[in-house]
Amino acid sequence: MVEIAELAKQNPWWADASAIEGDDKIKDYDAAAVKWVPRLKKHLHLEKDVRYSLRGPRQVGKTTLAKLIIREELKNRKPANIFYFTCDLVTSPDALKDILESYLAWAQRQSEERKLIILDEVSRVKEWEFALKNIIDVLSPEGKTFILTGSSSRDLKHGIERLPGRKGELGGEQTHKILLPMKFAEYVETRNPGLYSKIRALGLADNSTRKSAFMDLIHGHSDKWADPLLPLQGALDALFEEYLVTGGIMTAVNQFQTKKEIGNTVYELYLQFFFGDVARMMREETTAKKILSAVVKHQGKPVGWTAIAKGMDIKSPLTVVQYADILHNLFALNVYNAFDQNNRVPKHRSDKKLQIPNPFFFHAFRGHVENPSGNYFRYAQQFIQTSEGKALLAEAVCGDHLTRLSYNFAPSDLFDQANSVFYVRTARGETIDFIARLGEELVPVEVKYQNQIGGGDYRAIRKFKHGIIATKKTFEAKGQHVAIPLPILLLFV
Repeated sequence: MVEIAELAKQNPWWADASAIEGDDKIKDYDAAAVKWVPRLKKHLHLEKDVRYSLRGPRQVGKTTLAKLIIREELKNRKPANIFYFTCDLVTSPDALKDILESYLAWAQRQSEERKLIILDEVSRVKEWEFALKNIIDVLSPEGKTFILTGSSSRDLKHGIERLPGRKGELGGEQTHKILLPMKFAEYVETRNPGLYSKIRALGLADNSTRKSAFMDLIHGHSDKWADPLLPLQGALDALFEEYLVTGGIMTAVNQFQTKKEIGNTVYELYLQFFFGDVARMMREETTAKKILSAVVKHQGKPVGWTAIAKGMDIKSPLTVVQYADILHNLFALNVYNAFDQNNRVPKHRSDKKLQIPNPFFFHAFRGHVENPSGNYFRYAQQFIQTSEGKALLAEAVCGDHLTRLSYNFAPSDLFDQANSVFYVRTARGETIDFIARLGEELVPVEVKYQNQIGGGDYRAIRKFKHGIIATKKTFEAKGQHVAIPLPILLLFV
């Protein structure tokens, strides 16, 4: 058994509920110039017998969210009913089982009320799910809410699925939660609440309204939604320029706001954690860098696994596939299949469109593989000052937001980005950047982040019943084919 005094080191509120205010994450949050409470928080139902997995990339704020939840719950629960433990140094499932048994034996003596148990970075413990399964089998899942965090999309999700009595799913609860960097709409809300109040007044803070409004855009009713937003375009453009630098990563956002730059240490901390996770998955950092270098080089352009293997001097295309899968599971890569328009299915054997979905991650990786001894922020600034660089990042942001939108139309623990958002390449060599599965609809979106839009830019999407051109500044509705500034379009996601 583990001594309660040892566990209390990570749970100082057991002795004094106000001790949460001295937590480093809470102090950093309170001191930050810009504060973000993820929308995901309201979808965690802490009065249910549920085992939530909370996955997301490094530095996105999972631990900060956990501490904010604890601070809020301390207003309504006895301190002993809240348990937090970071699993970075837990060496085995048996050690984790001892920790949980010790806490629950002590806490049950204090109160039989519901327990909130947060295990941070639990996926770092090999076979952690066996420890939790034993606890559930012996002590029952009733009266216990678990939040289990991790940085790998796969490890934590698959571990949760091995647990017994998944009441959350059986009751219609999506238990696999993903905390991604804030969407652009959240960035607007966080950076300029006054501006966002005008967006909120249109109803776009509501998820169901956003979904119906998006469909209105492609069904000939775009004016209803776009016209009230057009006067805000200047302010939205300025915030989008920031978003292409910070990616909504809060450490980067706050440093950019206070110092007008982002220090190398912010990029390097993310890279240190990221490559640590790669090593934990028994993969080589050198090969991961080669794959990332190829992605940066081919960002947004269809490319085959064999071509990457040859270009990067990697022995086998299978190795490229394996590493790409790891990068995807660490939220650093989106892989888009080509789409078969005749059979309405993805072409899994096609060339892939590879994109680093978040601008901050892109700048970190690009700086690391191309300019490791330089100033990452300055290197990023130089990139987005070119029209080509800015357009590449805008396209990646659009694809990432369409993936989130596709999930919102069919939320499920089985959601798979590779079967939800694709690209199109016709027999004539024409391409459409994305086609998103939104419920029963397939919506083509072409990104033309440029100053002028001509009739030729509509040619590819006019082959579809409806579609969207995401532009830099142009708004025009031509029946069910609409051109709309990308920063405005992203408000509907």
